[in-house]
Amino acid sequence: MNFSKILCVTMAVCVLMPLPVFGAESEPQTVKNVTPYAVGKNEFAAALVMDADSGKILYEYQPDKIWPMASLTKLMTALIFMVRRPAWTEVVAMSDEDEVGGGRLRVSTGAKLTVQDLLYSAITASANNAAMALARISGLVIDKFVAAMNTQAKAMGLRYTKFYEPSGMNPENVSTAREIAKLASFAFSVRSIRRVASTASYSFEIQNTGEIKKLTNTNDLLIAKENDDVYVTGGKTGFLYESMYNLAVRMKPASDADNDRLLIVVVLGSPTRDASFASAKAIANWAWDAYGWH
Repeated sequence: MNFSKILCVTMAVCVLMPLPVFGAESEPQTVKNVTPYAVGKNEFAAALVMDADSGKILYEYQPDKIWPMASLTKLMTALIFMVRRPAWTEVVAMSDEDEVGGGRLRVSTGAKLTVQDLLYSAITASANNAAMALARISGLVIDKFVAAMNTQAKAMGLRYTKFYEPSGMNPENVSTAREIAKLASFAFSVRSIRRVASTASYSFEIQNTGEIKKLTNTNDLLIAKENDDVYVTGGKTGFLYESMYNLAVRMKPASDADNDRLLIVVVLGSPTRDASFASAKAIANWAWDAYGWH
């Protein structure tokens, strides 16, 4: 799925309009005598598994429960930033106004880095100040940027998804597992976002100091050796005390050379970081066993 055009709703607010999303010609079919997925006590608040190609829902648990997005917000931030058609080598400086707390890129005010470095910092490392910087340099004032996020959500049919700021620090940024799956599918279809969301580590130089920063992806499904049996083609984590641990990931079995069994998996409200990865992998494995792809 790729966006077909940029639609300017007003002079200040433009959105990415997706092409028709899915074709159901080869959607997976249920295997006979499948045992339903057994949800553990307090395993998660909501979850959903969607076939990435057809859009067919393969598993859902409270898929329309409204939940704080936390840093899954940054997927929409990145999408809106794409409207700017950024010059990746442009050098920008960090500002005091970028600091909103939580996980951050540990640099001083005035540190200079490229736009590409900012995007990796925001998505790969989930740095809140980097996400705020992307919004700041977008050419929109912050209120207009957030308005564009909400306009994009409406254009995508995400009726329960609401944004109040670009980093995910505000627990009033909410969505549902069903709508996050749609957002993640769209975001991971954009090549520049997919690349940073599936990068295990990234290093760059602070332009005005020479300091080398190394970022590590927050998604253990991508970097942990025990997860070598799955291949991640996009992912984003999120955490707030109000939401606990959230995850949206696009992945397939590592043995699937033809991308036939590519899934979008969303898990919201896991009690621990490790539990979010374990649940995502468990329900993905259940779906791969429960359905046949032809």
